[in-house]
Amino acid sequence: MRTLRRMLCMCDAAWEVTWRSLALCCVLLFSAFMLLVDAGPFTAETYATYRLASELATAPQWILLLSVLLAAVIEDRSV
Repeated sequence: MRTLRRMLCMCDAAWEVTWRSLALCCVLLFSAFMLLVDAGPFTAETYATYRLASELATAPQWILLLSVLLAAVIEDRSV
């Protein structure tokens, strides 16, 4: 509960970083899904597409981690 209360009191710049990174993560996950749908079954010809989709699906993890760290730094600097 304390974490949620602290999140709701973030400054505007920290909220902007959080929302933009969430939007970017949604776009990356949607792109990975569409690549997998378009690629069809896994074959030697679609290996590169599957690897790209895998990287696009795992990128949001580090993007969200970096955005949380950046939002915390911005929040600490603004107070």
